[in-house]
Formats: sequence, structure tokens, C-alpha cells
Amino acid sequence: MIETRFDATARQVSVILRPNQPWTWRANVWLLAALTTISLTTAIAFAWVGLWLVLPYSVLEVSVVSFCLWLCVHRGYRQQVIVLAPETVLLQSGQRSTPPRLSVDRVFNRFFARFHVERGRHPWREPSVHLRCQDERFEIGAFLSREERESLPGLLRSGIRYVESRGDQ
Repeated sequence: MIETRFDATARQVSVILRPNQPWTWRANVWLLAALTTISLTTAIAFAWVGLWLVLPYSVLEVSVVSFCLWLCVHRGYRQQVIVLAPETVLLQSGQRSTPPRLSVDRVFNRFFARFHVERGRHPWREPSVHLRCQDERFEIGAFLSREERESLPGLLRSGIRYVESRGDQ
């Protein structure tokens, strides 16, 4: 998901990049509760009959599914914020939460900063967008869909034009 915010008073544009999240955390908890109930009920029934070895494997299965679900939800809360200002480009990466925990802060001189799109070498490979500034190179929006990655350079160009036009006034 790409969200663009224009701030006329500060003369800057913020482009917020987030992965798509089809389910909420509450829906994931309900799914996990249903799977746990089915798995443990079946395992207890088998243990009651005398096949007690099914129970530890059922607990292991629920634990692995819980970890995988947590990992998917955790990755869904990633975000990158690109702030285009008249003199600088700010790149922030981290986790979306309340308040946001953006761990990586990079500030670049806008004169040297360039957005570069690399097309995939194979038709199945998705294009990648990079922010380059002198010797540094950072991938932007690795978690976005193909359509969003293809529309990102156009949004960044329009943001730069907005910042430049506001600088003339």
C-alpha cells in the first residue's frame, strides 16, 4: 500500500510504503484458536484411546503454526517512509505501531539522491526500486506488489515536482 501526504507549510512530501494486510490481528487469533481447538481435541481423543504419542506432536504442530502466524503478522507491520524536502531526502524504515518504531534513519542530499528502477532479468522477476546517493544504495518497497512497484517511480517523480514547484514560490 502506498500513501502520499503533501505538506504545503513544510514544503515536503511524505511517501509511506506498507505491505498489504488482508487480515487483522484479531482474525489471525481467531484462526489460531480454531486450529488449536481442532488439533488438541483430536490429540486428546487419540491419547484417551491409548495413542498418547500423538499429543506431543499436536502441541509441536500448534507451536510451529503459532510461530509462523506471528512471523507473517510481524512482517506485515513493516513500513518505509520517504520524506522529500527541498534540500534533503529522508528514508526511514521500521515497524508500524503506535507510536511508529522507525529504526533506520538515513538523510541524503537531494541533489545527489537518485531513484533507480531495475527491471527483472526474467519476466517473472519483479522490478526493484532503489534510492542511490553516491556510494550508498537502498531498496525501497521490497514488500510491495508488482503494480505498486511499477507506480512508485511516478509517485516519487510527482512528489519531487511538487517540492520543486513549492520551492519557487
